[in-house]
Amino acid sequence: MSEKRVYIETFGCQMNLADSEMVLDALAKDGYSVCDSSKDASLVLYNTCSVRDNAEGKIRGRLDHLKGVKKERPEMKIGIMGCMAQREKAELLKKYPHLDLVVGTDQFVHMPALIEQLEEQKQIAATEFGDFEDRNWGSIRKDGINAWIPVMRGCNYNCTYCVVPNTRGKEKSRDPQLIEEDIRRVVDQGFSQVTLLGQTIDAYGKTLGDGTNFAKLLRRVHAIDGLKRIRFITSHPKDITDELLDTIAELPRVCKHLHVPAQCGSSRILRLMGRRYTREGYLDFVERARSRMPDVELLTDIIVGFPRETDADYQETVSLMHEVKFAGAYVFMYSPRPGTGAWNLEDDVPMEEKKARCNEILAIQLEHQEQWYKSLRGKTFEILVEGPSKSNPERLSGRSIGNLNIVIPRTDAAGNKRDHLIGDLVNVHINDSTNLTLFGDIEE
Repeated sequence: MSEKRVYIETFGCQMNLADSEMVLDALAKDGYSVCDSSKDASLVLYNTCSVRDNAEGKIRGRLDHLKGVKKERPEMKIGIMGCMAQREKAELLKKYPHLDLVVGTDQFVHMPALIEQLEEQKQIAATEFGDFEDRNWGSIRKDGINAWIPVMRGCNYNCTYCVVPNTRGKEKSRDPQLIEEDIRRVVDQGFSQVTLLGQTIDAYGKTLGDGTNFAKLLRRVHAIDGLKRIRFITSHPKDITDELLDTIAELPRVCKHLHVPAQCGSSRILRLMGRRYTREGYLDFVERARSRMPDVELLTDIIVGFPRETDADYQETVSLMHEVKFAGAYVFMYSPRPGTGAWNLEDDVPMEEKKARCNEILAIQLEHQEQWYKSLRGKTFEILVEGPSKSNPERLSGRSIGNLNIVIPRTDAAGNKRDHLIGDLVNVHINDSTNLTLFGDIEE
């Protein structure tokens, strides 16, 4: 196959999506075009996630399928990049002899050169840390409203359940001037919103050594003309300072939405997780945030079934859910991951118990959301219209300055399409709700 065509499938977090966009740009400059199926590709790439075993299981299934395809089309190149590549390194080449490339989280920017080396080498594993040059790499982004903007990489916290320090390395903050240039470029391309990305984004600036911090970065980004909304993820409770909360509260285009994983309501289990705060410390963060922004929306992650979690520990998580009443929650069953601090702890909570706890926490969250959403009927929210609703193309969806998912009819009373509103801010009066979505119409 002489034509250079790449198919890339991305798993996991938004940082992986941003990395894939950079890879596609580098490959496009090397003559590759993007295709929508591995059947049409000369190069197949999987950008992988290692946070949970089922994510890696999907990749193994993809690789098993491609074994027969590779026999029929030996000229096709297959590559694994991202966290699974970083975690397993060259061992993947031994497990899957038909695999050509294993490219780690700091090396993917060199993808074109690595592919060129395959002309002389049968297989290549490039997984060294510390080679991610801090400059503005290009990105091929899909048309839309939001652009993902990485501002830092890696994590220094070493939570005992988490593979990120092993797969992403130590914290590395980007130069704020490069971030600003990146954002000005996407605004010029027509994006209305940016989401700033970091594994522990509130720690931004620590490695720069010049007094830069995340609050100062938000002020710098907020001054960019043409930008309508600024979002960011993910936060760690230990790094959310009063200065940062004051900055978020003050700046009108910074979304009043904080994704700050609690992970558990038990201080004993939080200590085993290596989270560096207690239940009381997390509740102090909640009070500090809500005292400045009464309507701030708090999103959490919860892990149930961590080793040694008793029913009493779990009930503390239940009570935390009731006490805080989060705007949203991602709930996971603990999954042992090789190389983490908890790997040697006995996974002693039975799977059935994990499932029951997971389902109960989800039910509590949905009940809270349903009650809260009902209380919002009759109110008005300004939303950034993002595009057609994924569940109903006859509607447009957008999000509030928090993170409320609000949908409106795609046509007005006269039958005229409203697609021209995509990317604009409009006021919406809420008239109905479910436990996941608010429904309304534009206030004239």
